[in-house]
Amino acid sequence: MEQIQGYLYRLVPRLNPKTHAKWYSTASAADDETGHDVRARLRLDVTEAADTSEARATDQRERALIRSDAAASRERILEAAAALAGDRRMSMIEVAAAAGVGRSTLYRHFPSRQALEAALQQRGGETSAEFAAPTGRVTTMPFRAPGQLGRVGALPLEVTHVLDEVPPHLVPDQLVAEARRAAGVPVALYVSDIDGSQLVRLAGSEDFPAELEAPPALGPEIVPEGLPTFQLRLRQRLPGCVAEPMWLRGRIIGLFLCIGTPLTPLDDIARQGAAALELANDYTDFIEAARRRKPTTPAAEIQQNLFPPRIARIAGAQLAGGLLPTYEVGGDWFDFVENRDGAWLAIADATGTGPTSAGLGAAALGALRAARRSGHNLEQALQAMHETVRRLGNPEFKVTALVARWFAPTRTFAWVNCGHPHAFLADVNGNVSELEGRIHAPLGAGDDDRTFEPAARELASDERLILVTDGITERRTEGGGRFGVEGIRRALDKLETPTAAATAMAILDAVTDCWREPLEDDGTVVVLCVA
Repeated sequence: MEQIQGYLYRLVPRLNPKTHAKWYSTASAADDETGHDVRARLRLDVTEAADTSEARATDQRERALIRSDAAASRERILEAAAALAGDRRMSMIEVAAAAGVGRSTLYRHFPSRQALEAALQQRGGETSAEFAAPTGRVTTMPFRAPGQLGRVGALPLEVTHVLDEVPPHLVPDQLVAEARRAAGVPVALYVSDIDGSQLVRLAGSEDFPAELEAPPALGPEIVPEGLPTFQLRLRQRLPGCVAEPMWLRGRIIGLFLCIGTPLTPLDDIARQGAAALELANDYTDFIEAARRRKPTTPAAEIQQNLFPPRIARIAGAQLAGGLLPTYEVGGDWFDFVENRDGAWLAIADATGTGPTSAGLGAAALGALRAARRSGHNLEQALQAMHETVRRLGNPEFKVTALVARWFAPTRTFAWVNCGHPHAFLADVNGNVSELEGRIHAPLGAGDDDRTFEPAARELASDERLILVTDGITERRTEGGGRFGVEGIRRALDKLETPTAAATAMAILDAVTDCWREPLEDDGTVVVLCVA
């Protein structure tokens, strides 16, 4: 039996003494009763036990990994919700998109919006306790009477009062000064340039970077879904920084960037400041000049002044629009607005290039807006646009356009296509197809008196309608082909939780990256995402 015991220890040296004793007594009894060698049986038992032990350890490691992944997903969701908390209308799907998780993952952690808000409040309380007071490592910069611009008392930060008291070109500096007074840490104000490629410092100390690369932006507006990831990149470049978004009707028009944790929250200053900044922009060139990293052509400047906000929420849907290249060519435009009788959206491309194209496009858009504001319907609006182009007196002037109406109560999309590329429809499974319908002649072609027959389609929840100009579909690719509908499909395949803004960004990014050469024509995209 001593031989069996020694064999047992050599075979399984890692087992504990109790297990050895148990197997040894079993082997002894078997040897006494049968007189047979039990080594083979011991080898089998030990192998099975080792396999079971290894399987149990593997299972434990897998469970730990799953728990770790789940905890990481939950933390990403909370970070995204915290970053988007400034927008009270933010939906669960937008939180999922910002966190980079699927809706099923989001609802597995938080089955309702109330559950998410409760967890966010609890997390906020823990964070507030952690940063209740500044540490000895955080010191404020010397600052004389912060936030006053020479005044004795603090300026009450209410939008109309700011505009009455502060010259428009000094509003950004005043907002930064007020934010510093409240936060007790250095603060700078950033806005996005017109092509969305950089954040530009509008006000604040030169100790802050003049530019910050690659924000998630559609033109001069930051896309809310991309904000959490961008904040992580900011903290890697500027350790200890805190970004406070400036919200205005569901879009972010700028960021306060703090070095150190603010002593008091800046959300109210950021919200009031966003409205003040937007209104002051009508009275000064200072803000728009900062948004231009290089000179624009006259055509591009006209074009920039035609655009509505890049991101909007309307009844029953989200809207987003974007344009490339923004600094040179000027023939494309898009427009959307919501009225009592429903929403209007349009996308167009005027013939030619430069100031002539920009002027032609502006005339067509002016006719559309005049018709809308006169209470005209879709067909009457198109007739007004057509007559305006014709009256310019040049038979070469043409405008391709897709003008549409959105009726939220019935989820109906009605449109007229005048020589423009087809719209595309992305269903809930991500399948992309052309929205077929009659194509009329471009505006300005044919007789003075024309008829326009709208087509209509009912859209389903989470479907996305994508309108583009030919600068998107006809964009050359590295392989010598065209971007086309396949390029749109590939761009959408990368989106796990698509929204209107994320979809527009994905398409514009894909158009930029598909060929090393700059665009030969404007590329414009408008996305309507059904709620």
